[in-house]
Amino acid sequence: MSALASWRQRLSRGRAGRGYSLRRRLIATTVGSSIVCGLICVAIVIGIAWHETSDAFDDALEEGARLTISLGASMARSGVLNDDDEQVDNPRKRVHLYYQLIDDDGDVVRRARGAPKRPFVDSDRKSDRFYNTWVDGKLWRVYVLRQDNPDISVQIGQHWDDRNDLLYETIEDLAWPAIGLWLLLALVNWIAIRRLLRPLETLAQGIAAKSPNDLTPVPDTHQPHELQPMLASLNLVLGRLSATLESERRFTADAAHELRTPLAGLSSKIQLMQRHYGTSAPVALQDDLLQLRQDVARSTALVENLLLLARLDPQEGTPLERAPVDLAALIREAVQASAPPAAARRIAINVACDVDSVLANRQLLYSAIRNLIDNAVKYGVDDGQVQVTARAIGTSVEIRVCDDGPGVSDADRERLTLRFFRVLGSNTTGSGLGLSIVARIAALHGATLSFLPGDNGRGLCVTLQLPKSA
Repeated sequence: MSALASWRQRLSRGRAGRGYSLRRRLIATTVGSSIVCGLICVAIVIGIAWHETSDAFDDALEEGARLTISLGASMARSGVLNDDDEQVDNPRKRVHLYYQLIDDDGDVVRRARGAPKRPFVDSDRKSDRFYNTWVDGKLWRVYVLRQDNPDISVQIGQHWDDRNDLLYETIEDLAWPAIGLWLLLALVNWIAIRRLLRPLETLAQGIAAKSPNDLTPVPDTHQPHELQPMLASLNLVLGRLSATLESERRFTADAAHELRTPLAGLSSKIQLMQRHYGTSAPVALQDDLLQLRQDVARSTALVENLLLLARLDPQEGTPLERAPVDLAALIREAVQASAPPAAARRIAINVACDVDSVLANRQLLYSAIRNLIDNAVKYGVDDGQVQVTARAIGTSVEIRVCDDGPGVSDADRERLTLRFFRVLGSNTTGSGLGLSIVARIAALHGATLSFLPGDNGRGLCVTLQLPKSA
């Protein structure tokens, strides 16, 4: 049982440790890979669009050059080649082409408004082809076309900035839809992954809700195939753990039950010996018999406590049988059972009960109150007092048992419900199981058990707060 509790504590600490979120990693992976693939696709689309657009621009330059050289030849034959060009650029045009007519001496005889005054390309380049050239600090894309009769050539150019502007507009037009699609993809992935991982969360909640006495196999139906090997291993571990705990419970119950008979017989023989020898026995023998009888009584109490714990263990996680209990009568019965040891130490047990009844299991509640009173009498001071009070607080009933003994330190107070734990230096006999039994009974009733310093800082007050209804 303690090993299982420590395992659950380690599991809780592991959840709060340096873990990572599988959901976040899945979302980051899917969305991140989609963004990378999307960027690659956008780059490919832009590259293809840029290549095709550049080819279309080059075709426009080449076709414009053919038309311009035809007009230039006609103007040369008409003698109007050197007239001014009245062309006016339209600022709303997306494509701007600038021509130059070059004579055989390499001079510009006619040009479009906005075209450089000197040729785009030196006249010593005789081939008809495309050129990238810098003129007046600007990069131009130029096509050169020559004609022998008359000896004239045309150079028609376009700013690279015009082409780049179109590329930038294309990127801008693609960017916002792509960002919107990626955000939509992130939302869809988040919803889908959350729903797909919901069975895993439900399974984890079901496993965490299991108690040491609810070690039944976890159903593997309607579970993803990837989880079924893990569930099979978990169910195997649960089966082994259930068998181990059941074996421990049977051993505890059987051992306690088997020990009751010889201890009872041993106690009876000691009593017979005391009666047989009477006061005629040596004082040393009388003291030894008395000590032996006390040791047997302590062993019997330990066996009874172990047997009670063995009976209580299987009840955890199952509905507890409850009925209205006369609390005042129950406390009086527990006080009467503790009266002999209290009288031996001249300890007064004061009772103040303001509650008529409480819904509880009478036998278990009696064991809890009896253990609390016995514990208070055992650790109280001679000629002292034990206060037992019961009162209603809202929807609960508070039962409080206080002594005026030396008290318990804060560190030891947290360990009082551990099995076989006893405060060092108390100089009292006991098994260290009384408060463990009270804690188990409180858990079965859905009650809270707390330990506080006694009145005026002396002793210990144990508070058992039970709900009025189930």
